[in-house]
Amino acid sequence: MKRGFTLIELLVVIAIIGMLSSVVLASLNTARGSARDARRLEDLRQLQTAMELYYGDHGMYPCENASACAGQSVNANGKIGEGSGLDTLLAPYIGSIPVDPLGPGDSTHYYYYDARQSCGGVSQPIAVIFARAMENTSGNSDKTCTSWGGEGGAGSSATHHIYIGPSPG
Repeated sequence: MKRGFTLIELLVVIAIIGMLSSVVLASLNTARGSARDARRLEDLRQLQTAMELYYGDHGMYPCENASACAGQSVNANGKIGEGSGLDTLLAPYIGSIPVDPLGPGDSTHYYYYDARQSCGGVSQPIAVIFARAMENTSGNSDKTCTSWGGEGGAGSSATHHIYIGPSPG
């Protein structure tokens, strides 16, 4: 009597191991995306705190156009952490300007500030920061606005918004 496994038995075991490993890898990718989203939310909270400190010193949030605000030397709107004017304005209030976990220069995932975001359900424009293209879209519905408009991709369902305050002008 021969001892050992047949070729069919070995192929069945290899197929089962392959299926189990693909399930594990898929779970790891989901966990990585959730971890990046958690970091994005923490980064937005840090930016919100820096914005509040800026407001405390200047009596308003950074303006979209520098010419609209006395004492503001750069335009504030744009991607955060990629050399925008807002990076310069917030530098004294935050240790380092956060960038999306997937890195600067990513055209899909980024942080953005809009000082004059149109917001359905609110009569005046608002200042808002947001993380564009969260990987897990559950929990991203905003209670302040019924709809979003404006620049930076704020209207995407995968975007997480943080209301900063009334538009500075």
